[in-house]
Amino acid sequence: MTIHHTATPVPAFPVSTLRFWDVVAWSSVQPSRGQFIWTRMDNVTVTAKKNGVGDFIFTFGSVPAWASTNPSELCTNGNGPGSCAPPDMTAFDDFATHLVQRYCGTIKYYETWNEPNGAGYWKGTNAQLLTVAQHMYRIAKDPANCGCANGVCAPNGGANPNQVLTPSISRINPPNLSWLNSYLAAAGARYPYADIAAFHGYGSANPEEIVGQVQSLKQTLAKHGLSNLPLWNTEASWGATTPAGPQQASWLMRYHVAQAVAGVSRFIWYAYDNCGWGTLWEAPWCKDPKTPVGQVTDPGEAYAVIENWLAGAILTRCNQYQNGLWACELQRAEGYEGWMVWNSTVTNISIPILRESGLTVSRDWQNKLNALPTEITVNQMPVLLESRDLGDRKAPATPRK
Repeated sequence: MTIHHTATPVPAFPVSTLRFWDVVAWSSVQPSRGQFIWTRMDNVTVTAKKNGVGDFIFTFGSVPAWASTNPSELCTNGNGPGSCAPPDMTAFDDFATHLVQRYCGTIKYYETWNEPNGAGYWKGTNAQLLTVAQHMYRIAKDPANCGCANGVCAPNGGANPNQVLTPSISRINPPNLSWLNSYLAAAGARYPYADIAAFHGYGSANPEEIVGQVQSLKQTLAKHGLSNLPLWNTEASWGATTPAGPQQASWLMRYHVAQAVAGVSRFIWYAYDNCGWGTLWEAPWCKDPKTPVGQVTDPGEAYAVIENWLAGAILTRCNQYQNGLWACELQRAEGYEGWMVWNSTVTNISIPILRESGLTVSRDWQNKLNALPTEITVNQMPVLLESRDLGDRKAPATPRK
C-alpha cells in the first residue's frame, strides 16, 4: 500500500508492504548537501511496524536541485526543477549509502527509479540510468552497508538481506516495452542489477487486461535473462478514470485476482488516501485541510474483502469463457473449496449450481453470507461460492438442500 499522510488512520485491514514513493523522497530527506532530515521517514517506519508492516520499498528519483546535473531542468512530476535530471553520482552514492546503513534490516527493497520511461521523471540517457543502477546495486547489496545475523542487522553485521528492483515503467504498452527493451539491452546480454522485476500497471479500463499485458512484459524480460525473477507491480489502481462507488470495488477485486493469474507475486496499491487516484479512504482534508478525519470508500471496503478471500488460499486455476465469465478456484486446508466468479462484460449471466459441486453458501463483495440457490446471476461484482463458510475454517462441508 501507498499511504501518503501520517495523519491518516491505519487501515483496518492488514498491510504487509509500504512503498515510500510520494511519501518520502530523496529531495525531502536531503534538502541540501550534508543535511539529512530523517524525522518523517523514521516516524512512518515506526508507525507502520507497530501496525504489522514488515516490508518497505524505497524508490529512487526526485533528485534534489543541489544534487542534479541540470538543476534548471523543468520537470512535470511536481518535485521541482532538476528532479528528473540525472544525479551527480558522488551525491547519489553518499545519499544511498546513508539510507541503506540507517535503515539496515528495515528497508530491504530498493527500486532503482520511478517511471524513467517518461520525461517527467527521467531526462537522462539509458547509459546514465544504467550507471545509477550499477551504483544502487553495489551500495544496497554491500554487507559493509547492511548485514544481518541472528536477527540483528547493522553495517558489517552479517549476510546482506537487500534486494533491488528494476526501474518501473509507468504502464505496460508497446512504447514503454520498447523503452524497457532498449534500457535493459544497454547492460549487455543479461541485465545484472536486479533481484526483482518491477512495473507499474496503470492503463487498464478492464482489469482483466493486465493478464495479457504481463505476458508481453515477461517476453521482454526474457530477452535479457530476467524470466526467473519475481514480478512485482509496485504502483497501480484505476487512476482517476473509473466512476466512484461499486464499479471501483468491482475493478479492484478483479484486478487483484487477474494479477495472481498472471503471476504477479506482489502488488502495491496507489493510493489509500490519495485525493484523486485509487482512493480507498476519503480524506476530508482534500476539501478542508482543517478536518483530518475520513471514511473508507466502497473499494476500500472491497479491499478488505478480497484480502480475506485470497489470504491463505491457493489459487489453483481460472477458467475464462467467451461470454465474459471468469471462474477462479480457491482451495484451503480441511477440504475447503471456493469459486470466485464474475462477468467481465456488462451483461448478466445465469449459472446453475449443481448439487454434486459441494458448494453451499456464497459471499458478495461486501462479504455478506447467503445460502446458495440452485441458480445464481453473475455480473461484474465478484461473488465467492463456498463449500462451507470461510469464517468457519474447520467446519465440515454441509450438503446444499
